[in-house]
Amino acid sequence: MLQKTNIDIIDQLIDLLNDLDSIIYRDSLRPLHYSTVGQHVRHIVEFYQCLLKSNADELVNYDARERNIQIEVDKNFTIEILEGIKQQLSLSKSDHPLSLKTQFGADQAMLVPSSFYRELTYLIEHTIHHLAIIKIGLNEMYPEVKIPQNFGVAHSTIRFRVVG
Repeated sequence: MLQKTNIDIIDQLIDLLNDLDSIIYRDSLRPLHYSTVGQHVRHIVEFYQCLLKSNADELVNYDARERNIQIEVDKNFTIEILEGIKQQLSLSKSDHPLSLKTQFGADQAMLVPSSFYRELTYLIEHTIHHLAIIKIGLNEMYPEVKIPQNFGVAHSTIRFRVVG
């Protein structure tokens, strides 16, 4: 269930990237303080990479992202990576304990008990949040780009809109 939800959200992102001009992908968007779609996508991708890498050592550290600039500028390369992430998610079936390593400011790093499913849940919300930011930037700067109504909208909001 969690894997499928993450895969569905990644598919939404891939669909957008397939329709998006490479120049727009790399363009600095004024409403987003001049960040790019590519920068937000890299951030999404690298959070998934951190979690999927954690299977080997049972430790996830989102601060230890690679920060691969190619993801920011090459949408076709990024789509290939996203397809690989989907494949890895489809193969990961069971929950297991993890420790989340985190550090805020100058404070010493700490380990927080978590689990693979808990982190998948977090990535759903994290990804949707960044999709919403991307949608804002594109709607303001490139209104001709067609973005689905529920792109970047939380599942609870979609349910609320349906039920009323």
